[in-house]
Amino acid sequence: MRVFPQIEPGFFTEIAPRTPIPPGQALEPRVSIVMPSFNKAAYIESSILSVLNQQYDNLQLIIMDGGSTDGTVEIIRKYNAYIDDWVSEPDGGQSDALNKGFERATGDVFGWLNADDVYMPGAISQAVQALQKNTHKHICFGDWVSMNETNGIFAVHPAFDFRLGHLIYEGFPLNAQAMFWKKEVHDRFSGFQIELQYTMDYQMMVEFGRNEGDAAFLRIPKFLGGFRRYKGQKTEGYTPEVHAEHVQIALRYGFSDKFLLSGRIKRWWFRLRRAWWYFRREGIIRVAERLTSKNG
Repeated sequence: MRVFPQIEPGFFTEIAPRTPIPPGQALEPRVSIVMPSFNKAAYIESSILSVLNQQYDNLQLIIMDGGSTDGTVEIIRKYNAYIDDWVSEPDGGQSDALNKGFERATGDVFGWLNADDVYMPGAISQAVQALQKNTHKHICFGDWVSMNETNGIFAVHPAFDFRLGHLIYEGFPLNAQAMFWKKEVHDRFSGFQIELQYTMDYQMMVEFGRNEGDAAFLRIPKFLGGFRRYKGQKTEGYTPEVHAEHVQIALRYGFSDKFLLSGRIKRWWFRLRRAWWYFRREGIIRVAERLTSKNG
């Protein structure tokens, strides 16, 4: 049975009153969120508010805008008092913006939120608490939803336990907009490949998996992120350009067999694993629908 997250009216449209920190209360671990942006005036306000309305006290929001000309900068300025660091200037694309943003991050825990996506209420607190309780884990991720242009939720996506082989050969068991990781994980990351324009999230997850191992990932059964779908978005489908980047990543990290018969066999094996996870999390009725849906 599909269960949609409950979201208070105004969470994505207006800033909520801040709750003062009681005197003497220790600060929570610092969380740095990097938001790359370029001409996202239609959506960035909801994205910013989904961060600010987390009611998380020790938060650093960094916005790296690529020189927008559509009103995005005016929206950023509207929340200037709440944004720790932002810049608007030409860059080398989303990967370049992410690298520059994380260079400015000073947190204990990191997150990446695109300027057209959102966090769900309580996402940051839930992820930080989970990492604090499971000190041997370094990366926390959860479920996510698909949203339309007006913040309406039309699909839910249950995450399932991370396996690097599954990510490589079959597809995403998680979403970057519903994922947080410790600073030391990013310290071991080589950085986003500047030439990647579509698949930098895949590159990041592959390298995290290789560096940290499957056991470092912690899945929590909570809705953490919202991925927006709309006509004309950059990640609309598996285009020839996206395929070329997948080939490039496979060559770099040494799994070019992904595109051979052996890789296709592995894909079907992990496809069965996906079906098992859908059954485990949602029941048999939803399995067939999931496996035939282009949105997964």
